[in-house]
Amino acid sequence: MSSKRLPLHQAVIQNLPFKRSAAARALGLLFGPGIAAQVNHFPMKLDLRESIQRLMFLDMYEPEQTAWFKQCLRSGDTFIDVGASFGYYTTLASTLVGPSGRVFAFEPSPLASGVIEKTIVDAAIENVTLSKAAVGRRTGSAVLFLPTTQHLHSPSILQSDPEFTPLKIPVVALDQFEPLENVPRTRLVKMDVEGYEPDVLDGMENLIKAGRVENIICEFNSGWLHRNSTTPKQLLERFMDLGYRIRMQTRLQENLKGHHGELFNLQDIWFSFS
Repeated sequence: MSSKRLPLHQAVIQNLPFKRSAAARALGLLFGPGIAAQVNHFPMKLDLRESIQRLMFLDMYEPEQTAWFKQCLRSGDTFIDVGASFGYYTTLASTLVGPSGRVFAFEPSPLASGVIEKTIVDAAIENVTLSKAAVGRRTGSAVLFLPTTQHLHSPSILQSDPEFTPLKIPVVALDQFEPLENVPRTRLVKMDVEGYEPDVLDGMENLIKAGRVENIICEFNSGWLHRNSTTPKQLLERFMDLGYRIRMQTRLQENLKGHHGELFNLQDIWFSFS
């Protein structure tokens, strides 16, 4: 059940004139995980020590991309969230597509999918189907590497940090995902899977070539893509070859510093069929 009233502590912190992030993090350090919050009008339990959840709590998470979602999705649409993380876009889409729409969320991390699952139950969300699986080239299994750091939860099937914890997970190819068989048109797919985006495209190529995926919002992270033996340019060309054209894009962020000091570029692009 959705609500428009923020918990008092969330409302107070959101309205602070400065240092909102520091105040939210202090609250997380003091009370740990499970802090009550409201995100996209749904009650959630968040860990404010972690940066994605903290931005969700502050209503500061990816405002430009959020505007894209509001522009793209309408009542009755189907949305697929590939790499749903802690459910920000899953819950946003749930409100946008309404009771007659469908949301399919894929998140293999037990930590992140647990937040989504609890939100679905607590808010009695009926238009979201959660799959605790990754999306890839073919249906099967893979190893997911889970971060051991507390400040940012960014798991990936591509190994990066030797200290990350390996976990065997199921993998689904969207071309073989049975619930989509009777869905003639998917309005939007969002993919943010830490360099595994080319594999996701491989596993949904039949849907795309049949004209059944109208829009894709994709993250381009040069560091993660390099670990998958590709580049942002090659991934962009792949979208172009499939018949997509750029509708909008965020500013290219260059020379960002990763976990071990490696530099990478980051950009999100919204693709539509031309």
